[in-house]
Amino acid sequence: MSVPGSFVPRVLLTKSFIDSHDRAIKTIAVALRDAGFEVVLIDYETPKDVVDVAVDEDVDVIGVSFMSGGQVAVTQAIVAALNEVGRGDLPLVVGGTIRPFDVDGLQAAGVRAIFRGGESFANVVETVRDLATEARGRRATTP
Repeated sequence: MSVPGSFVPRVLLTKSFIDSHDRAIKTIAVALRDAGFEVVLIDYETPKDVVDVAVDEDVDVIGVSFMSGGQVAVTQAIVAALNEVGRGDLPLVVGGTIRPFDVDGLQAAGVRAIFRGGESFANVVETVRDLATEARGRRATTP
């Protein structure tokens, strides 16, 4: 799977509109931007909103921040909505306040990476870049 030499990863970062905790996701957005990513940052009302923006913006990775719970159910709904529009291959990562007992459910839903508090920016950037490169390469070879 190869991608163009001038590949610029595109990532959608999002959190629920009812979650007022936005410092972490904004900090991650800046770290990704500074690492050369194009970043789309939104608040969502429904999982379908996330998928609609991801498709419209042609992103390579979706990152969802959770600071107020509901991680597994929302993640499952986003994955279902991605599958409905034929984009189940789009990598999904989550971060924030992820309770240990939610990890198995998130992984079972198809989450590709989980970033809990204290994760290094370098690891987030590297992981998201790898997932974006993989996703873009897969799309480039799909007829």
